Amino acid sequence: MSLFDRFRRRKPHAAGPGPSAKSVADLKEFMATREGVEAFVEPPTAVYAMTLCLVAADGEYRRQPVKDERQAGGLCSEHGVPMYDARIVGYPKRMREYERGIRQQQISLNDLPPLDIVAEPEPKRQPGSEPPTHEE
Repeated sequence: MSLFDRFRRRKPHAAGPGPSAKSVADLKEFMATREGVEAFVEPPTAVYAMTLCLVAADGEYRRQPVKDERQAGGLCSEHGVPMYDARIVGYPKRMREYERGIRQQQISLNDLPPLDIVAEPEPKRQPGSEPPTHEE
């Protein structure tokens, strides 16, 4: 390292290899076939590349790698999907519920079974009295 290496402009870190065509096709298919889709950009880590997590209205989700935030934004704007930074806003609760298999369902009064009428309780016996016996 020479003395003037510190002052040279460094090239920005090149993004990793872009996602495969299948990954991009999976993301596009998910956005086109699900209702209420939101996108969450996940930062790259030492193990994983930058990923885009798509979450549908029912909580179903798909996570695929993307080249960079620009590509993720382009995919989302192409399909009219809002995009959020997962580091800032976190993930929606419905995603965790879907993972656990819990689906929110609203119950109306028409879905409830009819009210059964309960028979009146037997009268209380007086202390010391014995129940009648039936002898023939």
